[in-house]
Amino acid sequence: MKSFDDMLNNSEIFNKLNKKNEAVYNEIINSSKFRQFEADSEEPITKKMIADEILIIKKFIDQNSECVTDNNGNCISHPDGYLINLEVRNGTINHYLTPCPVKLEQDRYKEKQKLIQSFFIAQDIVDAKFDDLEIVEGSNRETVIHKSIETIHNIVSGDDYKGMYIHGKFGVGKSFFLGSFANELKEKNIASMIIYVPELLQELRAGFKDHSSDERIRALKEADVLMLDDLGAEDITAWSRDTVLTSILQSRMAEKRPTFISSNYSIDQLVELYSHTKDGTIDNIKATRMVERIRALTYEVELIGPNYRHE
Repeated sequence: MKSFDDMLNNSEIFNKLNKKNEAVYNEIINSSKFRQFEADSEEPITKKMIADEILIIKKFIDQNSECVTDNNGNCISHPDGYLINLEVRNGTINHYLTPCPVKLEQDRYKEKQKLIQSFFIAQDIVDAKFDDLEIVEGSNRETVIHKSIETIHNIVSGDDYKGMYIHGKFGVGKSFFLGSFANELKEKNIASMIIYVPELLQELRAGFKDHSSDERIRALKEADVLMLDDLGAEDITAWSRDTVLTSILQSRMAEKRPTFISSNYSIDQLVELYSHTKDGTIDNIKATRMVERIRALTYEVELIGPNYRHE
């Protein structure tokens, strides 16, 4: 009586499978990619080793080493984002996966995006870049861009810690500059936090009674780079001025942490503005104390230009 193996070996199906595997085997050993892998291997490669991993080796020789992308920048060559690699270990051919170049670039981009924390900031500001800033007649944007790049270079190199205080009329692009700062720093692998001041203070006030705002204030004090957008647009109270803003600025000044600020007011105008609180109290000394910390932390620049919101 014939054994099961004898019957299987004589079957038409098995013969067809054998012929197919033999054809694949010949394709593999004649592949320039596999021949290079074999030449690089420190261990000899046998027919059995190839037969044991014939399907994965076939995928290895068939895969495109180069990435071809679609209109959205996704890799068509490697839809799952990985390349098959082979290695010989302990007498067997093993495979492992590595990200393809497109996935590596996408992963790097995602990691860099994590370097920018934004709160209450529009997405177009978060995505802003210096290359997107148009130079128009009647604007000093070019001068401000040069000063911005110089300031960021000094922060990155460690030569200076002072940021910029950008003030100007409504709609001239102050917030857009802050977003550009954040993205420029991101490219240098420096994290930043950009925050819209009026909304921030409302949220902190909501958490004041249960002390949940304490942790948020600490995060603002310790951010690698802090960007405060639209300072002076909030309802001014003694609490927001002294407990929040002055406290944050004092800590950042003492630790020499880079700080950027945008406002509709010049630094000189801030003293008068912050002297008067919402309840009618006037305190020039505390307002001056806060403003002097802004002077110590930033270089003041006026941004001049048309109102882009009306265009």
